Amino acid sequence: MAASATALAIAGGAVLGLAAPASAHNYLVSSTPQVGGTLTALPDRFDITTNDRLLEIGGSDSGFAFRVLGPDGRYYEDGCVTVDGPSMTTKASLGKSGKYAVEWQIVSADGHTVSDRYDFTWDAPAGFSPAAGTTDPPVCATDRASAGSGADESGTATSAGDSTATDALWIGAGGVVLVGLVVAVLLLLRRRPAPTADPHDDED
Repeated sequence: MAASATALAIAGGAVLGLAAPASAHNYLVSSTPQVGGTLTALPDRFDITTNDRLLEIGGSDSGFAFRVLGPDGRYYEDGCVTVDGPSMTTKASLGKSGKYAVEWQIVSADGHTVSDRYDFTWDAPAGFSPAAGTTDPPVCATDRASAGSGADESGTATSAGDSTATDALWIGAGGVVLVGLVVAVLLLLRRRPAPTADPHDDED
């Protein structure tokens, strides 16, 4: 029984080990501005870096968002998002000093969407000319120009999603087969041959 329990534990661990990468979501590792930090100079770009590559489908930024919200409720990003490996970047022109918020959304390597929000403080340097911002989140000019190709991008996204689901099914099926083989081997090992009749008993 101890051997059976050990074998089943090993098999279960193998199945969980296979399934774990498929269910892990990306998480934030670093950012500019820093979470809860104070910014005293306008950076060339704002960025979000995660622990794993981001799933950029068909070379588009569909599913990604990077917004910079000011204390006046206005948006200060340019609406364009660039995805490169584990990072997502955008450009922003900030307004007056105060507490700002970054709202971000990404597509993880496992195909799931992850979003969050954090605050930072903007302490504008002397002589800085504050931007006006916009009342609505801006739309990147590149996105507007490529709006007509949305159907093709949607089809690609669906295909990628189907592929992820298919991989998960194969992993699950493989785990079931593995456990079944272990159980079958254990049953065979537990079987004992029936005792054979002693020929001397017949002679008596």
